[in-house]
Amino acid sequence: MNENERMTVNEAVLEMRYSGIPEEDIEEILEICKKKGLSPQNIDNELATRGLDKVFEFEYDASESWFESGASASAPKVPNKQGTEKEKK
Repeated sequence: MNENERMTVNEAVLEMRYSGIPEEDIEEILEICKKKGLSPQNIDNELATRGLDKVFEFEYDASESWFESGASASAPKVPNKQGTEKEKK
């Protein structure tokens, strides 16, 4: 889901509950986000204003793919074996 897609209330509630967000905060955040738009980024912004950890940050930051930014280039390289086992004997 990208930041422009809307999520259902049930999806938002389940994600926040799974992350340990208190029920009273969930209810208040949902009310605010119904006016602003129920998106992962809006929910995370409301969580942050309450001093709570963001829940959805990885979803809307996914467009900045870590694997496209060179993370794979930093993977350790395995040296090539010199010949097969048969050739060594």
